[in-house]
Amino acid sequence: MHAHQRSRTRSVAGTSVSHLLVIGNRNASGARPGLIDDVASMIRQAGGRAATACTGSPDEFAEIWPRDPERRVVLVGGDGTVHAAANIPRPHPEMALIPVGGANNVASSLGIPLSPAEAVRVAVGGRARPLDLIVASTPTREYVAVEGVSVGYLARARERFRACNSAHPAAAVMAGLGALATHRATRLELELDGESEILRVSQMFVANLPWYGPRLRVAPHADPDDGLLDVVTLGPRGRVGVVRMMRDLRQGRLRPPLDRARRSARVRITTDGASPVIADSTNLGTGPVELWSLPRALQMVVPS
Repeated sequence: MHAHQRSRTRSVAGTSVSHLLVIGNRNASGARPGLIDDVASMIRQAGGRAATACTGSPDEFAEIWPRDPERRVVLVGGDGTVHAAANIPRPHPEMALIPVGGANNVASSLGIPLSPAEAVRVAVGGRARPLDLIVASTPTREYVAVEGVSVGYLARARERFRACNSAHPAAAVMAGLGALATHRATRLELELDGESEILRVSQMFVANLPWYGPRLRVAPHADPDDGLLDVVTLGPRGRVGVVRMMRDLRQGRLRPPLDRARRSARVRITTDGASPVIADSTNLGTGPVELWSLPRALQMVVPS
């Protein structure tokens, strides 16, 4: 079964929440020695049983992924840990999250507490809710995105980013400044549910969650399980305008008519090489890319 095939929906009553598998990402920005054991200890104090495993690469992650889809998994990591789990080509059990990343967009979007102790209580006693995914298909590969897809200024900044995890502040500043110094509006062809238009944008998002990237509220009204993609286009701006745009995105603010937010079941983006297409934090090249929603593909554990 491929990662983008739909997982079957289960209630908490049908899933083993007394014996949890805790998987930690040693590369997460907030990871520290002993954290996974601490989480397991807190689970036991909350009345559950816990086995532990640690991973540092996608290959290791896939190797330790449980074969039993009825066993709830507790991920100790950031957004990248959820991205990796979504792309494992096996059935997905219910997944709880102990957020220790830099942005923690998935946790913030789903109401999962950022405190490890509170997140553990949710992991043991919370309910599973469905989460859509975004299938991103190019002529050469297919990837499943959790948060969304980026084209334009932030995509160019991400292409410049060089660090072991996405929360490295100095690397992020250098990448952002480098992209700003060479900023130009991106001309692209955007097709929404079969209707095509040519646009010039400073930035574009196709979002599944309200939060994306470096703690940006790109689509404040996005519903993670409505089966639709939130398409946000931010019109052309100069360099000063891009700085203001980033401030607005942190506050979840758009400036119509320059900026637009729409919803679509299917999206096609063609940049003709003008911008990379970044799905979550993965560079898919310059396109074209076709996107569609994969409804209720994951079951994420949230507060009851």
